[in-house]
Amino acid sequence: MKTPTTKAAELKQPNCLDENGHLILQPIIEIAKSLDCPFIGLIGEKRIGKTYSCVNYALRGYYETGAPAFYARRYDKTFTENICGNLVSVHRQDIINLSSAKHNSGELRGKYFDLVRLQESESGKLLRYNRKHFLFCRSLNNIETETADDKGDASCIIYDEFLTRGNELQDEFNKLMILHANATGKRTDKFIPMFLLGNTVSRESKTAECFGIELRKLKRGINIINNSKDETRIVVYYVPESVKGENAAATYYDRFENEHINMISHGDWTLGTYQIANANDLSLDGFSALITHKDLAVKLTISTYGIQPRVIIARPDNRYNIRISSGLSKTAINYLPQNIINLILSGFMVVETSEIGENFRDICKHLTGGERIVRFYE
Repeated sequence: MKTPTTKAAELKQPNCLDENGHLILQPIIEIAKSLDCPFIGLIGEKRIGKTYSCVNYALRGYYETGAPAFYARRYDKTFTENICGNLVSVHRQDIINLSSAKHNSGELRGKYFDLVRLQESESGKLLRYNRKHFLFCRSLNNIETETADDKGDASCIIYDEFLTRGNELQDEFNKLMILHANATGKRTDKFIPMFLLGNTVSRESKTAECFGIELRKLKRGINIINNSKDETRIVVYYVPESVKGENAAATYYDRFENEHINMISHGDWTLGTYQIANANDLSLDGFSALITHKDLAVKLTISTYGIQPRVIIARPDNRYNIRISSGLSKTAINYLPQNIINLILSGFMVVETSEIGENFRDICKHLTGGERIVRFYE
């Protein structure tokens, strides 16, 4: 059977960043429309306008057609004023312009956002609400309870936690499809984009895999992910480094030659903070295991330096005592032994490079007992 493919080389890459390095959404929308594909992934560092541009798209759709939008996060507890209370109010000027000053802000009220007219009076702040809600908030962790949640036509769906360094929900991809069915009412007579917004925090995602996205192979710019029948599953825009970012990196950050600040300076993927092995650590012998998940592999060696234990994570090779694999195998175990977990959680792990440490952490997501290590380096 053919596997999903990524097509980008033959596509003329549009300019989707303005002079300040902020996202321009419309060219991506046009490509998705031309492919009749409503699923759009937007992946890049924070503060480049992913959420901002999508909420702006929803606002314009609301004032043009009256259709509300859906805004989703992973958990109910994140719908608070501190976390997303200003999601709509930051669009104040656009709201004024689009509503002809009928509204001038947006306010979170439980599980939805309303567009409002704020005005000060002697007795305090006055609110005049619009009669029709603008943005319905939904959490994936209990989306199954909202299967009859048809609000009529929707302008778009925004999922704001597509990638995470923590744990995804069980069957998160299926929950996203339930959200999509609820929000669209399964209508197919109009283009209703579903935006999946991801910060560059982790390249390990079961949900991304279900869409056919190989995050480690993703190219900067537009990526078109097709299924085995050459139908487009999702259009992914992996935000290129902006001129502003390049200049800032050259001026401030590159001089430190530090992998950890590459997300800040170049928009690269986040790496956890790991203790780096020295040349002596890497030369130590001991009991070793080849640890694998799909195409990822590392070598783990348990050794001692003097009387101190060491867990050394390095590039894989063919010299090892046992194999630990995320899948079922006659020649491998699929769990991390408790003594290894205890040593790592006690701070005795060193890694050849931060990238290899991140690969080990990603593999641990798929090993029995590995979730404690994932949380430790979260």
